[in-house]
Amino acid sequence: MSKNIFLVAGGTGGHLFPAIATSQKKSEFKYIFIVDKRVKNYLKKTKAIHHTVWSEKLSKNPINLLRTFFIILVGFLQSIFFLIKYKPCLIVGFGGYTSIPTILAGKLLGKKILLHEQNAVMGRTNRFLSLFCNRIALTFKKTKFAHKKSIYSGIPLRNEKILEPSKQKVLLVIGGSQGASIFSRVIPKVIEHIKSNDRKKIYFLQQVRIEDIDHLSRKLKDLKVKFKLHPFIENIQSEINNSFMVISRCGSSSLAEIERFKKYSILLPLPTAIDNHQYYNAKQFKVNNECEIFDQDKLDYKIIAKLITQKLKQKNKFKKPKIIKKISLNQIINDMLR
Repeated sequence: MSKNIFLVAGGTGGHLFPAIATSQKKSEFKYIFIVDKRVKNYLKKTKAIHHTVWSEKLSKNPINLLRTFFIILVGFLQSIFFLIKYKPCLIVGFGGYTSIPTILAGKLLGKKILLHEQNAVMGRTNRFLSLFCNRIALTFKKTKFAHKKSIYSGIPLRNEKILEPSKQKVLLVIGGSQGASIFSRVIPKVIEHIKSNDRKKIYFLQQVRIEDIDHLSRKLKDLKVKFKLHPFIENIQSEINNSFMVISRCGSSSLAEIERFKKYSILLPLPTAIDNHQYYNAKQFKVNNECEIFDQDKLDYKIIAKLITQKLKQKNKFKKPKIIKKISLNQIINDMLR
């Protein structure tokens, strides 16, 4: 039997990072990434074997539908080529429309198919592809629209070297793999409500979109705080471990990394997320973790400033997360190939 496994992911880090984490686990299998052009540059930094296929989100505009079907057809034919070339024993899809051509091609060729769902609401692509798969692995035990083929696995986390924590009081602000402009507006307003003496004790480490860096930098200098801004934070696990609290969006990988290091968090779900899945991610996360969830359109900057000040003066005291039995994604892969 072939020892090759396809990991199909694309679009954002939310789909790609769990795939990378899966490939990092010690295994007898050889992992090959099938991705789209949006994430191929990230994989170039790794030694991973990867190939790009065409894919596109289905449009509601009838004029664009013909173009979309043509692009998916090309991706389907590309996938057939790679499937014949590598003869994988399993295809693991991580959601997003990039998965569609390869999963359908794999089904046509009789390949075993496993889907991984990152969110607390099953994505529309995975709902469609669940018709063609053998198993579905869930990040959250309670997932809306979960199929009867589902099993709770949690989300794989990347292997990163965890650096020694610094003595600074770091407040980490992250907005997912692409950053979040809302935090560039919110953080200065929150800081205005923190007393000057307390401001001096905090080191703000913030992930910022490139177009927001100059503006936010000027604002933070005017507020006389210590800060560092990055468009992308490479070793996110070390930075979470190094912080006394985290302000974040509610992507499942970010939440899992916050949970791993048992950090207090202030969460702002992305209101435009499909099916409001970030809100449901946050609600599931709150069951076992210390956090506050805010609607970004109804923010009270004074309350957030008060929470930051309280945590600044506290020693980290966290409830031990409730342990829920789950089977890891890599174990599910091994079980499917026995």
